[in-house]
Amino acid sequence: MKNKGFVITVTLSLIVFSLYQLSFTWKARSLESKAKETTSKMGKSYSSYIDSIRGEVAYNLGIFKFNYAQVKQRALNLGLDLQGGMNVTLEVSAPDIIKALAGNQGTSKLAMDFTTALEQAEGEYQGSGDFIALFFEKFKTISPSGKLAPIFATLQNKELIKSTSSNEEVVAYLRKVMSDKVDNTYNVLSARIDKFGVTQPNVQQLDGGRILVELPGVDNPQRVRNILQSSAELEFWYTYQNYEAYKILEAVNKKIINIDGLENKISEEKNVQNQGVNTGDELLESLGVNQEEDSEVDPMDILEGDTSNPQEDSSKTQMTAEEFARKNPLTGKISPYIFQGENGAQWAPSAIIGSVQAKDKEKVELMLDRVDVQDQIPNNVRFAWSFKPELTDNGLEFFYLYALKGSRSNQPALSGDVVQSARPSTNPNGEVGVSMSMNRDGANEWKIITSNASRKTPKECIAIVLDGQVYSAPVVQGEIPNGRSEISGNFTQNEAQDLANILETGKLPAKAQIVEETVVGPTLGRSAIAAGISSLLIGFILVIFFMIIYYNTAGVYSVLALLLNLLLIIAVLAGYGAALTLPGMAGLVLTIGMAVDANVLIFERIKEEIFGGKTIKAAIKAGYKEAQSSILDANITTIIVAIILGVFGKGPVFGFAIILGIGICCSLFTSMLVTRLLIEWHFNRRGNIKFDTPLSKKLFTKPNFQFIKSRKVFYIVSSLIILAGLISLFTKGLSSGVDFKGGWSYIVQLDETVSTAEIKSEIGKVIPDNTEVKTYGTNNQFKITTAYRINDKGETLSDEVKATVVKALSKFKGTNESILSESKVGPTIANDTRNASTTAIILSLVGMFVYIVLRFRKVGFGLGATAALFHDILIVFSIYSLLKGIVPFPLDIDQAFIAAILTVVGYSINDTVVVFDRVREFLGLHKHEKQTAVVINNSINATLSRTVVTSFTTLLVVLILFLFGGEGLKGFTFALLVGILVGTYSSVGIATPVVVDIEGEERKNKK
Repeated sequence: MKNKGFVITVTLSLIVFSLYQLSFTWKARSLESKAKETTSKMGKSYSSYIDSIRGEVAYNLGIFKFNYAQVKQRALNLGLDLQGGMNVTLEVSAPDIIKALAGNQGTSKLAMDFTTALEQAEGEYQGSGDFIALFFEKFKTISPSGKLAPIFATLQNKELIKSTSSNEEVVAYLRKVMSDKVDNTYNVLSARIDKFGVTQPNVQQLDGGRILVELPGVDNPQRVRNILQSSAELEFWYTYQNYEAYKILEAVNKKIINIDGLENKISEEKNVQNQGVNTGDELLESLGVNQEEDSEVDPMDILEGDTSNPQEDSSKTQMTAEEFARKNPLTGKISPYIFQGENGAQWAPSAIIGSVQAKDKEKVELMLDRVDVQDQIPNNVRFAWSFKPELTDNGLEFFYLYALKGSRSNQPALSGDVVQSARPSTNPNGEVGVSMSMNRDGANEWKIITSNASRKTPKECIAIVLDGQVYSAPVVQGEIPNGRSEISGNFTQNEAQDLANILETGKLPAKAQIVEETVVGPTLGRSAIAAGISSLLIGFILVIFFMIIYYNTAGVYSVLALLLNLLLIIAVLAGYGAALTLPGMAGLVLTIGMAVDANVLIFERIKEEIFGGKTIKAAIKAGYKEAQSSILDANITTIIVAIILGVFGKGPVFGFAIILGIGICCSLFTSMLVTRLLIEWHFNRRGNIKFDTPLSKKLFTKPNFQFIKSRKVFYIVSSLIILAGLISLFTKGLSSGVDFKGGWSYIVQLDETVSTAEIKSEIGKVIPDNTEVKTYGTNNQFKITTAYRINDKGETLSDEVKATVVKALSKFKGTNESILSESKVGPTIANDTRNASTTAIILSLVGMFVYIVLRFRKVGFGLGATAALFHDILIVFSIYSLLKGIVPFPLDIDQAFIAAILTVVGYSINDTVVVFDRVREFLGLHKHEKQTAVVINNSINATLSRTVVTSFTTLLVVLILFLFGGEGLKGFTFALLVGILVGTYSSVGIATPVVVDIEGEERKNKK
């Protein structure tokens, strides 16, 4: 071996680098373990304690000193599926941006054409591709000679778009704005996440205006959703006095009664009889308003008289809350913000009009939005709700309703852009709030606004509104000259901190909607780690024993190289900053099996050379030389698969691709250089080295199976399996995972054993959509999948759907804690995933065909390899369909399954390439042999030992992964098991026979 010194130096350097890199992981785990002990003893918050030591020196290496944040940054990062946390994909809406940029064109034909084109584009858009191009295409179809410039030429962009600008210039402008909006949204979200205090967050831009956010370790998903989706549109509004606003509501209420007539009243009365009255009576009692029968004044009396001075009307005819609700569709759902004073019920000095139960909030909104009542609402009135529901003592949820008073153009008194800084604060009463400081212009304007409000009689309130929701609306007692103000709203410390961070980092330039999310609880993560580590150890130990038992002393050195290989992979993974995910751990286990392949190729070739009469020294040299092309070809094809997975996969699949790619590179180094270094060192020292044992020596001695002659049998067997699979595919179909069809998925653990049918029956009572329930591992774990409300939008949608599922599980004592993992995949994401997966499979087949043709200079070889790969894919799909609902684990077609298919493609071509390499070699050595079929059959037999041994070791580790790797990998590893068996079979039974059929059984005479 040449350049031994260089190889030794590089090897030692890599070992030192790996140990150094992994020392940060050890140090981080040590610090976190001590932090948990300290905070547990002191009763402090772990996250707060970790934040407090982030800047302190935690790792001292002499001249190099690292604080905790730097240590954590260099440590091996665990994926969400191994430590718990949240993964969110947000999408900046191109249609919304185009609507916002368009000027108001009224009802002109141009405006109508624009609106129609936009609606058609939205209807056809599937979430992938260029929306702006699709919109422009629709506009040209509707209005061939129409100009977009008049639509988008506004005062705000007059320097960029003029009324004479061409359509192409407008489209370029829209693309630029879209790109800028996505970039700015990314920057704002990154700043918010940095202030959130999560260790090792990951925020990255994706194609199509999407942004990926990974937050390991978070335990409050709704808090994350609020931070990410809040557009931070801060405004300061004057408000109507509550009794003034109530008069407007009364007018709307009367208009609704007049329009809807008796029919509505009868319907309401039936509803009361059947379901109970939906009134504010319960709420008034909960809020402490006296509702006793012998009370001199019923609070509802104020509704019958002059609401500006309600105490004067206490003598009027009493009306019960129940009667009032029946007769008043709008005001009957609102409990006025009143109190019992000395003179009876009277309005509280506040901007709060009243309280509405959470279940009635949407009904009130619909009535206020009715087109036929808008003439009763002044143009400068804007109704708004409190930002979060309040709770009464007996558990009722309610929202406060406000009436904001706009300027002549219905704008707020002051925009939130003037806020310069924000921080959490605590007032003397111990209430948590957020203090804000304004810039000079804002402070001057704020002084005028507060002065005007405080001089009114009664004093006015100023509402602080964020994203259309009222956070507080205090009565202004006097002029505020210094530009300081405070938001108070019954905040928790976390809510105040999040609000301050949002205000300080600025508003989002475009609304970002969550289109995909995954939440993994720490319990599921811990079990995944335990399962992954146990499968890794068991698989590794079995491979060690097999290599030593089968290859003797040479096997020992291959094991040492394998240990180094594992060390390098983990160190490179930590240095690269990639996360170790559950599929990534599967990739690690699989890499162990495939890393053995190179050593098997070399050792089998050395044994062959020794059997042919060469000395051990010459055999070692020849073995490494002759096996080199096969090893390179086999690993390059697998690297192609890893690249395709890396480009088209995301999340855990991307982690699997990274480990697969790193593992292949490390395996090449350790098997071809390190193992050879150790073997030659041993031979030079001892003068001998063994590559077999008495057991392995007797196996595969001169095999002479007639693979080519039996090819018709192989064709028939494969055709029958594929035919049965195709029939099953058209009848039973396949079980699509959530990331392929869209929907919600929950991993649930119940305390009692129930059947999937019972759970499905209970869920069917509250969720009308079709819901799938499957056993997930143990008898009391289940996977629930549903498309319920997947097309709806709303910041609280995830919690609402989850609450519906929990409600259905309440019969089985299910709670929020019963849900170990939850995920959402929107329809556009599902569509993109399907397209990307299809593209990935097609590209892998094309890529393999091109590589084989270029490498072996024969189209027949490329067609044979491609036919075998296509055969393998069809077989795996067929078996998945045939066994659907039969095996006791889910066989979902999802991203992990596609990763398994592509891995099978890589493995199968790996095996095929080794056979083809030997075919090419034998065709050169046996030029006198005219029967190509004979030469190819001999080539298959010559590589049979390698094929069997490699398949056995890989199957061994994948089988261990299947048995002990956890429920989350069952479907993935099952596809690998089937694929490896089929891939081994196809390399000898399909690929090479197809080559014979294409190239002919006899050699063609060359001129």
